[in-house]
Amino acid sequence: MLTLYVAKNTIAVAAHIALQETGLPYQVKWISFAESGQRSPDFLSINPKGRVPALISGDDVITETPAILEFIAETAGLFIPSSISARARVRE
Repeated sequence: MLTLYVAKNTIAVAAHIALQETGLPYQVKWISFAESGQRSPDFLSINPKGRVPALISGDDVITETPAILEFIAETAGLFIPSSISARARVRE
């Protein structure tokens, strides 16, 4: 099961939507910026950058929206272009 750390009104919504649309099993952990949750020791142990989104998959922690979206797409079997130029077009 994947765990996605998100906060309201952030770009983390993109990863949240991607997980919902692909149907991959996941759980959401909400971080409250109003309560400085992104600076808590617990969250900083997950993402020392103190930013969302952060995605946990097994022992791996993936941060930064483009990397998370690509991980979700590959995990769901949606990102399988066979050529370098096709992969570049997908990233566009």
